[in-house]
Parts: sequence; C-alpha cells; structure tokens
Amino acid sequence: MSQKQRSFRTRLAMIGGLVALLIAGQPAITKPTAAAAICEVTYTISNQWDTGFTANISVKNLGIGLNNWQVGWTFAGNQAITNLWNGVLTQTGAQVSVANPAWAASLPSNGTASFGFQASYTGSNAIPSAFTLNGVNCNGDQPSPIPTNTTIPSIPPATNTPIVPTNTPIATTTGTPRPTNTPTSIVPTVTSTPRPTNTPIPTTVNPTATSTPTGNNNNDDWLHTNGNQIVDSAGRPVWLTGVNWFGFNATERVFHGLWSANLTSMMQSISQRGLNIIRVPISTELILEWKAGVFKTPNVNTYANPELEGLTSLQIFDRFVVLSKQFGIKVMIDVHSAEADNSGHYAPLWYKGSITSEQFYQAWEWITDRYKNDDTVIAMDIKNEPHGTAHDNQASGQFAKWDNSTDINNWKYVCETASKRILAINPNVLVLCEGNEVYPKAGASYTSSNKNDYYFTWWGGNLRGVRDYPVNLGNNQDQLVYSPHDYGPLVFNQSWFYPGFNKETLYNDVWYPNWFFIHEENIAPLFIGEWGGFLDGGANEQWMKALRDFIKEHYLHHTFWVLNPNSGDTGGLLGYDWATWDEAKYALLKPTLWADRNGKFVSLDHQIPLGGTATGTTITQYYQQGNPAPSNP
Repeated sequence: MSQKQRSFRTRLAMIGGLVALLIAGQPAITKPTAAAAICEVTYTISNQWDTGFTANISVKNLGIGLNNWQVGWTFAGNQAITNLWNGVLTQTGAQVSVANPAWAASLPSNGTASFGFQASYTGSNAIPSAFTLNGVNCNGDQPSPIPTNTTIPSIPPATNTPIVPTNTPIATTTGTPRPTNTPTSIVPTVTSTPRPTNTPIPTTVNPTATSTPTGNNNNDDWLHTNGNQIVDSAGRPVWLTGVNWFGFNATERVFHGLWSANLTSMMQSISQRGLNIIRVPISTELILEWKAGVFKTPNVNTYANPELEGLTSLQIFDRFVVLSKQFGIKVMIDVHSAEADNSGHYAPLWYKGSITSEQFYQAWEWITDRYKNDDTVIAMDIKNEPHGTAHDNQASGQFAKWDNSTDINNWKYVCETASKRILAINPNVLVLCEGNEVYPKAGASYTSSNKNDYYFTWWGGNLRGVRDYPVNLGNNQDQLVYSPHDYGPLVFNQSWFYPGFNKETLYNDVWYPNWFFIHEENIAPLFIGEWGGFLDGGANEQWMKALRDFIKEHYLHHTFWVLNPNSGDTGGLLGYDWATWDEAKYALLKPTLWADRNGKFVSLDHQIPLGGTATGTTITQYYQQGNPAPSNP
C-alpha cells in the first residue's frame, strides 16, 4: 500500500467484554511451574458466563533473552478463541499458539509478556495443563530465540494489534498501560463474592416497552454556525472539546467498558476532566434494530452496573443521555459503520450487505426524531470515514467520491441528502460532513485508473472537494460543520512524516490543502472528529503535540480518539480498569479543553456546569465573568 494511502485502522483491537483485570469476586486460577522451569505462566479467568469467558495470560521468561516469542498450549475442552489482544493468534482445534505483536517482540531474561482473549465454550472450562515458550515446554530446556527475520505462521484474528511502521522508532514503554498480571505460583482461594453476571434480555421486545425520552426542561443550548465559528443562541463563540467512546457501533451494541466499570461513575469522571462533548460511534444496523423494536443482549456487567440490569441497549443509551445532561455533557451521534461489527469501519461506504442507502437515511430520520426535543443530543456526524481508492476500485465502485453527481457512491451528495432529511426534522442540530480518502488532481477525474491522478490522505481526512463542490443545505447552511480526521505515524507512516517534520511542514503538506483552508477562508467551522495516539517519545508524540498546539491556536473543535484503552493503534485515555486515567496523555490533551481564566472547564450548557461547580462552569457564567471568546480566525 502506498504511503499516501491510509492503512487499515485497528482501533477496535480488543472487543466484547475483553477485560484485563480481575472483576470483583472473580478468582484468579494460576498454573504453577516446576522448580526447573524456564518460564512461569499465569492463566487468569477474569470473567465467565454460560457460553464464554475472558482470560489473561502472562509469561515470565526465566531463561535467555528472546528476539521474538511464541506461547503455546492445548485446551482440554472445546474452547475457541474469538478475539485476542496484544498477540497474534493461531488456533487449530484445541491447539493454540500466540506470537508476539510487532511492537513487543523482545522478551528479555526475567521479562514478562502479557496478552488476553475472549473465548466460547460448552460444558466445562478446564484450565490448560501445560504451556510452551518457542516450542519448548516451560519445564524443559532453554527455548531457542526466534530469529528476528523469521515469519511466524498465523491466522489473523478478528481483532488486530497496533500497526507500527518498521522505520519508526518506538519507545520500550508508552504512556498507556497494557493489561498485565503478576506471575504467581499460588492458586487463590475461591471466595463467595457474587460473580458478575450478564442479565438475559429477550431477543425481541415490544417497542412500547422501551423508554421514550422526555426531553429537556429547556431548549436553550442548540448551536449554529457563523463563518468558521460555532456559536450559541446569542451568537457567542463556543468551543466543542471532547472525546470518543466506542462500543455501540460494535457487536456488543453498548459502550465498551460497561463489562467492568460503572456508567454513572465514568460519566462523572469524564465531565470533571473537562470533556464537554462525547462522540458516540453507532451502526446503522443497531439504529434500525431499535426502530423495529428488536434488541439483542448488550454486554453489560450488572454487578458493576446494577441500575442497568434488564435494560435494552436503547434504554442504556437513553440513560447515557440523561446522565450527560446531569453532568453538563453534550452528545454527538456518529454513524460509524453500516453493520454492527467491531471491524465494520473497514467497509468504505455507508451501504453494505442488506443495509441500503435509503435505510441509512431512514435510520438517521428515526434517531433524529427520537431526540429532537432534547438539546443534550446536539450534533450528528453523518458517516465515519467514507473512504476507498478510485484507481483500483473502478469495477466495484467501492470508493467514496466527492463531486457534483448523484451517483450512489458520491459521498458529497449523500451527506447533503442525509443532512437535509435530518434538518427537516430538527433544524437546530449540527450536522457534520467528514472528508473522504482521495480527490482527483487538476485535469483528472474519478474515472482514472492511474493512482498518480489522485491526492491521498487519511480516511475521512480529504476535504479538497469542498472548494469545487461545497455541501449546500439551503436555508440550513448555518448548521453545517466539516469534520476531518488526522493521525500520526504509528497508525500509518505517511509520506509527510519525514525526518524533521513539524507543525509548519504538516500545515503545508497536509492540513491546509486537505481541510484547514475551510477555516482560513471562513467557509465553515472545522471539527476534528478523531485524533490521538500512543505517547512513544518519538515521531508519533511529535505529531500529537504539533496538532495539539494547532488546535489550541485556532480553537478548532475536536473529539480526542479515544476514551477506550482497547484501541489497538492509539490506546486510550483510560487504563484497562476503565477508571484510572493515563495522566501523561491527559496532560497532553488538557490544553485543548475549554476552560475559563480560573481553570474551570466550560460546559456547552447554559445552566449546568461541567461536572459540577467545583470543576466546571457554564457558557452563561463564562461570558458574564468577562472571559475571552474562544476564537482566532
């Protein structure tokens, strides 16, 4: 793949209740090793239910240092791993092998490697009786180091691990902790503490049984645009500075992390950290299920969330909206994929399989109508990262283009159409149109099969078409926001990440020609819907700081990617307990959060301070106290 193209993102690298910690009441089951062992393995079942379980494995190398490592074992039953993180999986029948990910190949003497997985089973869930390291039993002789240039056979799992360019130096550690378990040779005593459970929910529920939002007691928080600014009802500039939290878009059909942490506590923490808007990825498929009154069981730990017991995914979303209002947070709904699939964002377009363009529009109309009287839900991101390269997809048409046609794959037309249908229901909600991936150079068109005829950038990051074919919403043009995405070299080592790159070179090479001209020429506001990554002490961190400073200088609206720790190519703001914050990453982000002169974070609400009066304030109080408008055209 050309460096000008974006590689597949592995943001949903850990899914479906994959918890890298011991939930209260869960016994850890450990496999002790013999005295002459060359490795020590800890196998911990962190959660278990009737048909599945999650487990974590750590292996301590008691022998010589290894360039690459591979851990093997044989299940005693019919366990089948469905998702795995922090490793590369091969499973044939009961035989399992997990090799190191590219970013954690070295396993020094006395060093520890850790990974985890989710698996299905029937009957009993017996603990594996023996493990190998690089093909040698942990109780045997020294394993042989796998040569660095040896390819370890693997079957790619449904989840992926971070893609790290080989020519990008990566620090040994990052600011985001990965799940680890301390090896021990003692089998803990099983206690009587209740095990977290998943409450069964009927596959189909009568639509009248769902909760219906009652709306706000006031409707004074709707936002509009004025040139390149987003403004409140009084015309005063505001600054949307938030975070992404995924899960509703995935097979779990609910926020990730609710398998471990309490929703209310998480919302309070988010608000007190100064994040005034949450971008919520969701799938068209899930919205259509809600519309039809069909609900699949959400992955929620009711031990940690007793108040969510028996609720459908829609009722949980409604509770999230209520909590958002309570803590002064606003909500953006983002259709992330057509299908409810942890890898659904790989699909380039808004239609896929049985999901048609018309169903995409109808899903948007339904969810807009549901929340049209509640200004907590303040913005709609029409479709996440439409992409695809035109030069090699001419026959299939599986690429998003941006022109003046009404073709089925013309993203500009689709975003325009969806926005108009949304605004016909709620003319006060903001609508966001992201970019695509490629745009033809002067003199070329989307019919060209020559890749040199196109400008390439990140998925969702190419808004060059706005200059030639701007989105036209007629009388509702003042609700339109353009939304690029931008990432660093640890996602893909693009050509503009050459030695010595900095904020100025990024501005010239990528930001201005692809999207910042929209702000600079006062066409419309910009909202950077996704940006973020690992703190590697190198090129990726250099990019993050450059974009952070750029956002702050121009008060660009943004939602950081991501709250979730289980984003494979970026990590998250939270640790794997879904409660501890990565303080180094948060410190990098904090200057881009809207705050007053006294350091209080500003809500996008006129009456409810963000996180309470101790940490936050309101738009009304912010301007009454003479704080400066967050604008720098």
